[in-house]
Amino acid sequence: MFKFYTIPDLKTLENIIGEPTLKFSSAFNLNDPFELKFNLVLDPYAEGQENEFFKAHPGGTIKDFKDWQESVENNDGFLWYTEQVQRNYLSKLITLCSFTEINTNNLMWSHYTNNHRGICVEYSDALFDKLKNIKEFLVFGNVEYSELPPEVDSLEDRSSKIKKMLFNKQVEWKYEREHRVILQSDNDTDFISIEPNDIKAVYIGSKATEDITNKAMEICQYNNFDCFYGISLGKTYEVQFKKHKEGTFHMRTFWSELKE
Repeated sequence: MFKFYTIPDLKTLENIIGEPTLKFSSAFNLNDPFELKFNLVLDPYAEGQENEFFKAHPGGTIKDFKDWQESVENNDGFLWYTEQVQRNYLSKLITLCSFTEINTNNLMWSHYTNNHRGICVEYSDALFDKLKNIKEFLVFGNVEYSELPPEVDSLEDRSSKIKKMLFNKQVEWKYEREHRVILQSDNDTDFISIEPNDIKAVYIGSKATEDITNKAMEICQYNNFDCFYGISLGKTYEVQFKKHKEGTFHMRTFWSELKE
């Protein structure tokens, strides 16, 4: 699995691959405004609704339940409001970290590494087994992509609801081939320390500065990571890579405009 990073400074680089950590974020801090979007299906007269109502309102009466049914049926805004309450509730219970199956996609290098100026890190399979064993771990899985938000029935089981709400995105994002690790957390951000041997390789963007390139290479040599240079030249639009070899120079991108 791979993860792309923007590298604003050398300290950030050190935190990602030197003494490595993974950053887990609230869903509402991500770049898709439709995170956790779903369409609630709520039939107030379905079998099981009465039982669920009194679980949520143990002091309620039959009249209260009938009033609730009527409110659901006659208030067009009720479903929308309930969706937002559940979406907000879930967002405050979890943080997540995203990974991808590929590291050659030009769009992802452009969007997530500040236009090829950052890095991409390849993580070992063993890392994900380790993450499953931490106390806060909730679920790990691949994202599915669809034209419409998933339908979530109010009576379906909790794990099914979570799967639909956390692992579905608009089909336009399909190129990302995203996988997510979800933690149970009420923090806005969590940083999880990992071991250097959880990293297999580092890929340096074709437009990374000399400082970033040299520091990444230094850390890779110290931690015994494979190090690759991103190459955005050639006969295709796909980003290519050349493994670092001492004393070898690679032309990595189009040259800058010459200044007189």
